[in-house]
Amino acid sequence: MDPMNDLRIAVSGLHRGENPQPGSGIIRSIRRQYPRAHIVGLIYDAMESGIYEDNGPDVVYPMPYPTSGAEAFLQRLDAVLAKSPFDIFIPTLDAEIELLVHLENEFTKRGLQTCLPDQYTLGRRAKSKLPALARTSEVITPETVSVHSVAGAAWAARKLGYPLMVKGQYYDAKRVSTEMELAAAVSKLLADWGAPAMLQRCIQGPEFNALGIGDGRGEMLGLCCIRKTIVSDKGKGLGGMTISDKRLTEMCARIISDLRWRGPFEIEVMLDERRNHYVLIEINPRFPAWVDFPSMFGANFPVALVKMMTEGPRAALLPECPAGHFYLRHQVEVHGHIDQLAALSMSADFQAQFPNSPCSANLTFDLQSNASTAAP
Repeated sequence: MDPMNDLRIAVSGLHRGENPQPGSGIIRSIRRQYPRAHIVGLIYDAMESGIYEDNGPDVVYPMPYPTSGAEAFLQRLDAVLAKSPFDIFIPTLDAEIELLVHLENEFTKRGLQTCLPDQYTLGRRAKSKLPALARTSEVITPETVSVHSVAGAAWAARKLGYPLMVKGQYYDAKRVSTEMELAAAVSKLLADWGAPAMLQRCIQGPEFNALGIGDGRGEMLGLCCIRKTIVSDKGKGLGGMTISDKRLTEMCARIISDLRWRGPFEIEVMLDERRNHYVLIEINPRFPAWVDFPSMFGANFPVALVKMMTEGPRAALLPECPAGHFYLRHQVEVHGHIDQLAALSMSADFQAQFPNSPCSANLTFDLQSNASTAAP
């Protein structure tokens, strides 16, 4: 019997709406190969729709927002571990990872495994640091300026010229063509995500994403490159197709080698149609929302990550992803009961009878409030 079936794994980021998070895809990938694995969902909002989907997490616990700090997070983590012990934690949110890279020693004390870059490496791939990384990795990135105010953004925009992409520190990006649009976008991003916001020259051309896992020594355990074929008005990929392009693969390899990246990553690039070369747009320190797509044709990245942590990098090598596979994102409905929503909104916990229940209505609840230890 494969011992992986008995693993207990925690996953965050279960929202599956218009701008989906990776957690539900990770859970689906793990269950494809290890249906008996025990999955603990760590959530920040009772409306994360992946909580309620069929074959989703076995048990769900609200967590304090990352802005609450390390002490609040660890206090709640200890309470969760006392009820539902787990061995591996796969975080999926950029703001969350910014906090967690400081806590590796604390996780080790608790017998938990994560697979994250160190603080220095994480900082090197930040949006504001991309120009420096591009130089050492010998890749191209658009000119980028960090701004801390609307006035500073207006001054920088006059130098860069319009149109521009305005990006938040962790999430969100908006294309702007006028100073009025710039002011509105910068104000919102600074309010939502804090300083700095980034102004970046626009590149004209198609968008590409690369999903992979770094072994921490400069090598990749696998890589899946796609061209975005359908893009939402928020710039999110609603469809993509796998491609095989030596130039893009070599570009990703140089970046991961330079960073000596450890753990999951997503590299976003564009093809500059005027110059016919790839341009690095950003690097995300986690799996993307489309992470389950490659597992549908034999390249299961979440399972490879778990094997890397439990058996070592050699056990985690992934096959090459062939060109021509595509995905389409579509909406589905999940359902639950008001008692579930009330329980989670009060920071209580509930346990789901997965994976054997026919629908997510078959849930039992622990209505004892944990409001003293959980934030949202």
